[in-house]
Amino acid sequence: MEAIKRANEYSEDKLAQLRATIEGLVPADEMVIINGSFARREASAGSDIDFYIVTCGDSSKVPPWAASVREKIAEVVPISPAEDGAFAQVEGLVTLIRNIGGEHDDNHNITRRMLLLLEGEWLSNETGLKDIRRKILERYIAEGMKDHQLALFLLNDIVRYYRTMAVDYEFKTVEISKVKPWGIRNIKLMFSRKLLYASGLFSVATTADRTRTRKISDLEELFNLPVIERMIEICGKSGCQPVLESYDRFLDELEKEDVRTHLKGLGKDDRDDITFRDLKNEGHHFTRELLKLFERTFDTTHPIRRAIIF
Repeated sequence: MEAIKRANEYSEDKLAQLRATIEGLVPADEMVIINGSFARREASAGSDIDFYIVTCGDSSKVPPWAASVREKIAEVVPISPAEDGAFAQVEGLVTLIRNIGGEHDDNHNITRRMLLLLEGEWLSNETGLKDIRRKILERYIAEGMKDHQLALFLLNDIVRYYRTMAVDYEFKTVEISKVKPWGIRNIKLMFSRKLLYASGLFSVATTADRTRTRKISDLEELFNLPVIERMIEICGKSGCQPVLESYDRFLDELEKEDVRTHLKGLGKDDRDDITFRDLKNEGHHFTRELLKLFERTFDTTHPIRRAIIF
């Protein structure tokens, strides 16, 4: 798993630099959070960084210290994130914890909340991030839940988020395809987005037949791990081996600047491109290995089987 190892080491090194360079710039009760490849420990020299601010105050205003933080982050990771990302945006703490479900829970809200739960990492205020994560879990796993019950409220939102990503992908690559690269988004959807979803699905499944307190604490521990480590914690390293071998191939290819550039230049009419087709076929293999892992880990009597179908 050489590519996974290289990505992990590169990401950890950059995270240490980022945390050191903004230390002292962010007020103690505020947070700078990242998502994406750096948070998952899958970054390479071609990766951008998607960061945002979580504030206890007025989220409609960008705090005065945000510009300095942005400059310092750009010194460490100079590649700007996607135009539709959350670069330097401000999120209200209250919004993240409340408004779960209902008419005000739009795509932006569910995306931010799910990414914070499933892959969020801190650049400042580690304690604050963990506190938010726990409060969100406490909202999803309400008092009175029986031990035998799965955390269906949370599970349904993880599924909803994954389906939202798929629909959002279609919009961004069809409706506004002139500014949104199709090829690389397609491949990422098959690998990194799918593994993120699987890690949430597997995590919820492990909490069957546990008390509410255990469900929350176990999910806290799992969601505090990067995605690959989370899957290994649940399924074991040997169990994950076929999945990770395929994922290693994906990371190895995206680490190559020429491959990333080539994929970014492909449109929907380029489905037969050799580079794209090779990774796409590997993606189908990756999906089958994930399904096998799911079936090995959770037998036919496990409640997660019914929950994701009906």
